[in-house]
Amino acid sequence: MSFLGGIGGGGSAAPNKAHDHASGDGKCCQGKEPESKDHPIFNAVKSGMLIPVQTIHEEVPDIFNMRDDKGHTPAHWACLGGHSTVLRYMIESKANVNEPSDNDLGARPVHWACVNGHIAIVDILLQSGVSYDVADNKGCTPLIVGAQYGHTMMAGYLMGKGARLQICDKDGDNALHWAAFKGHSELMRLLIYSGFNPRQRDVYGQTPLHLACISGNITSVQELCEQDGVEVDVADKNGKTPMSLATGRKHDAVVDYLKRQIKQKKSLLPKIDLLTIAFGPPGNSKGAILFFMINVLCWGYPMYVLKCLPYTWNELQILHILFFIFNVLMWFCLFHASTTDPGYLPRNIPEYDLAIKQVAHFDEWKQGENPLSRLCHTCRTVKPLRSKHCRICNRCVTMFDHHCPYIYNCVGYKNRPWFFAFVITILVLAIFTNYFCYFLLRDFGWDWVVVIGAVEAGVGLTAVTAVSILMTYHAAANITANERVNYKRYLYLKDGKGAFHNPFNRGFVENLKEFFFLRKLLTERDVEILHV
Repeated sequence: MSFLGGIGGGGSAAPNKAHDHASGDGKCCQGKEPESKDHPIFNAVKSGMLIPVQTIHEEVPDIFNMRDDKGHTPAHWACLGGHSTVLRYMIESKANVNEPSDNDLGARPVHWACVNGHIAIVDILLQSGVSYDVADNKGCTPLIVGAQYGHTMMAGYLMGKGARLQICDKDGDNALHWAAFKGHSELMRLLIYSGFNPRQRDVYGQTPLHLACISGNITSVQELCEQDGVEVDVADKNGKTPMSLATGRKHDAVVDYLKRQIKQKKSLLPKIDLLTIAFGPPGNSKGAILFFMINVLCWGYPMYVLKCLPYTWNELQILHILFFIFNVLMWFCLFHASTTDPGYLPRNIPEYDLAIKQVAHFDEWKQGENPLSRLCHTCRTVKPLRSKHCRICNRCVTMFDHHCPYIYNCVGYKNRPWFFAFVITILVLAIFTNYFCYFLLRDFGWDWVVVIGAVEAGVGLTAVTAVSILMTYHAAANITANERVNYKRYLYLKDGKGAFHNPFNRGFVENLKEFFFLRKLLTERDVEILHV
């Protein structure tokens, strides 16, 4: 595979063919500014400030044709920085915004815009006449460059504009090859959905699966293996299979998955994977919940029956009864938190298909907004406010809070009361356990088994106290853990000045009513009105 050259590099600058010193009279340089690499136009463009750019342009009308010491034009830097105002001024000034760099790569400004995913910049360039399929010297089109850097929204925009899917670079790699190589699984799903062939080989005989195994992204490998006709054990021109490539790079999770796929393909019997049944699939292990259950059932309860109950029943009868009741409640809440649908959004809905078809016609691109930000290309659905795709469950969840391995489930709108109750019961039981240990050590002396139990219960008490405090705060303030941690990503959590603002906070009592399903959720229309 070829690699996109570093911005600002790609070889020594070639001589400017429009600037000829052959006459020897020196007149060609009269009135010119100093060396291009030192010229202030580049710093002005990089800063994105229009007035300095206008001032320099008025002094030197052809300044936008100048190149820096790497052969790049001012338009390259305007596109890389996403400076739409400066770029529009260049276009209005009749500057050529489609000149390639004078280096081995020959990237154009539109390619640089795709490096950083500036869709608004690309939209301006396309309106000025730049082709969406223009290639650099390596054969990389804007779509391929966007795929190299994992810009899913950019790829959706370009395909909506009509970018050709079959174009490959000089090594025969298309956008899907690059997305697989870089491990951009969400982008891969969009490309496959849009018509890319997951079985296509490059000039080295490598399919996207080969390249995904090189990167070691298990989600990408799984996605490709699930596509019809994809061969898991096919060899490239060097005799390397996806398995051998993953093995050579020590991607153990990928190797284990491919072994199971090959074994299943060769087997005449139905697939029965006992390890997956017991511990979960790769990347979604049941280890945490199994650790909790085994620790409680095989260590906690036997020690309670053998070491605690016989010696403290007479003195602590009420506590033991409460301890029993809270244990029943704990298992009841764990069952419901683990098995209740957290609020999975429906997949493959018609609204997603409609949005993809209309992606190139959204006016929001021109305001720098992102009309695709609400789409999930994995679930092929439109995400409402406060929802998020869980990379572990591989589903979009309504009011996503977090994924908890101790319940082997996401925590979302529909199961968060059960999870909250589970945490509170664990907190109460940890307090009881610590008190029982204290009572035994005080009245019966030192016992290593009791000390170990006390230490374990103390550690658990510390952790579950922190979780309980956070869950209580989230319920009281009507905010999720995901929103609290990643609030800068969500525009609906910002006021007009860009500061944090929670439009869902309706007061302690009303928030708790909503948390426990005693009041309806705010609609998106309600949130818009609150913002206004």
